Amino acid sequence: MAESGQELYHEIFGSVLDRSELTPYLLRDCAGYYDALARASLMLVNRGFSMTDGTLDPGELERAAQYVRMALGYLKGSLLPAVASQLGRLSSLGSPLAGEYRRATDSLAEIGDLLFRGELASLIDEDPRHLFLLASGAKYPHVFRGRPGAPDRIPPKWRLASCSLLKLCHLVKALEEDSQDIFDFAQLGMFFGSRGIPLTGLFSFAWDDPANEPSEEHARCAYMKLAAFFRRLSLSVARDPNPRSRSLVFNSGDGVSVEIVDVKARLKSPESMIAKIGKDASEEPYGIRDVLAVTFLLKRREDSLILFHALQKQGVILQENIASSSVTQTLFDSPRDMEDSVRELMHALSLREGRDETPDPGAVRANAESFFEALNSNSQENAHSSGLHRKFQCKLNFSVPVHHDARTGRIVAHGFAGSSRVRQHTVPVELRISDIRSWERSELRGEAHHAAYKFRQHLVLLNRLFSPLFSFPHDSFASLRADQNILFR
Repeated sequence: MAESGQELYHEIFGSVLDRSELTPYLLRDCAGYYDALARASLMLVNRGFSMTDGTLDPGELERAAQYVRMALGYLKGSLLPAVASQLGRLSSLGSPLAGEYRRATDSLAEIGDLLFRGELASLIDEDPRHLFLLASGAKYPHVFRGRPGAPDRIPPKWRLASCSLLKLCHLVKALEEDSQDIFDFAQLGMFFGSRGIPLTGLFSFAWDDPANEPSEEHARCAYMKLAAFFRRLSLSVARDPNPRSRSLVFNSGDGVSVEIVDVKARLKSPESMIAKIGKDASEEPYGIRDVLAVTFLLKRREDSLILFHALQKQGVILQENIASSSVTQTLFDSPRDMEDSVRELMHALSLREGRDETPDPGAVRANAESFFEALNSNSQENAHSSGLHRKFQCKLNFSVPVHHDARTGRIVAHGFAGSSRVRQHTVPVELRISDIRSWERSELRGEAHHAAYKFRQHLVLLNRLFSPLFSFPHDSFASLRADQNILFR
């Protein structure tokens, strides 16, 4: 029986990021370079670009080139140097993995040589559609035929590097096309970066200063959402009135207050968003629920349940905004370990009601068991994280109002004098509570250090994007964690 010549594309059932090569069907039986460019234009249309009468609309090719520049900028300015730096430090430890660290370092250098200099880099810079042609070089080797100065053949490493860059462009563009809300925050992160404004320390940032407001609409929307969130939070958190104290105090408004050492608030960077959605096939941009991370650091671990209870009562955290599966804790090891915190909560609630009562030990024990079971029933394992972290956390979509000029539709600042209409938006927040001693011991040392965690996440991302040009063995991660315990001790 003669073969029909049909091509069956089983790869449509898998993630683009997990394909070893990209061979678009639209390039099949391509007549040459100019035909290939026209078909690559159709591929852009399939990815949300605008075309009229068979021609990309003005500015659309430049928009595609901007995605490529953003991807290359992320590689050159963030991902590759960050990974290479820690690989260099790990290589100096004399570890049994030293050979793997050196091989990985050499691979990063080769990727940089391919993408940032030489003929391949020039072809990519000339026209973003060349990436589709280059990535398809194994199956469609004649796509450059007819182009003046065309390469005689597409070297395998060119094809692999171009395929990897296309996959990274897919991640960069996903921040915009898959979730406009997340894209708003990514734009704000880029705006802050352009102004030299740190993405950390946002609790004390001057949100009401007009000089800090971006003019670009997406960044402005995210800015106003965060400003509304921090205004709400600041209603309950104030400086300790004692002039000799540097602490903050959370006041529930009904007689319960909690001393806070610090409130750390940071915005997730665009680079971190790319790494998060790229490291795991299950991640999607709309699933990024920790765009804003807020950490309350307490002087006493025993105050953690009081603070969470007070946050709920004040409406800073509304119960309907929290998915129960997102509430977890690693601050306490057992119900017995939680008893002091439960006792403090019960005593605080009795004081609120005008009674200074010592909680019954049996009731404390029973409540501790119930609290511990509830807070540990939905723990989720993050393969890139560390089991050493000690914190109480939940993820929520915090509802905030954003004002729009009724005439122009432009987003306006709080207190706008003209006529405005309000639209509800949300801020994806990861809220954490820890005491200062537990936080310093678990977040700033060893393989639990944030830089160590990010490095492991980046290795997984690089494996997924650049295999086989880059490959760090999965079975070496346990030894890597041991080395990081030495590096960050």
